[in-house]
Amino acid sequence: MRDEGAPGSGAKHNLGRQLNFAAKSARSYLEQHLSGAGSSFAVWTALFALKAEGPLIQRELAEILGVEGPTLTRHLARMEAEGLIERRRTSADRRAAIVHVTDAGEAMHERLSAIVSASGDIVLKGFSPQEIAEFVSYLNRIVENVEAATPSRRTAPAAHH
Repeated sequence: MRDEGAPGSGAKHNLGRQLNFAAKSARSYLEQHLSGAGSSFAVWTALFALKAEGPLIQRELAEILGVEGPTLTRHLARMEAEGLIERRRTSADRRAAIVHVTDAGEAMHERLSAIVSASGDIVLKGFSPQEIAEFVSYLNRIVENVEAATPSRRTAPAAHH
């Protein structure tokens, strides 16, 4: 069946499908290796955000990670039980908890960073530094386009990792 849409529309359809497949494939590869280290993608992203941004209120962390509050609460409970983070109540609002990375969380972040870096090397094997920079630029433009077109995202500051 031939695509009768606008010129390039078949390529756009294929690009979206390939982009989705590439993202799933890369994430699956990464999750397999994180799991082998006794961790998960959820733990990695939470530790990464906390290391990049510093201690955060749970609500802010949920927004940065793009997850619902209850989902994050479950992840943080497991991370707290494993000694990776601490949740401390603020004096201003006893309901708000500020999430801090513990020494064990720092060590886990280092181990997981090495796994993420090695996985990235596999995923980007054969790409030149210039190709990688261009690719990242294109992906950032896609994210910006989606954020600009999403009403709920227009009012919230964009989280860039």
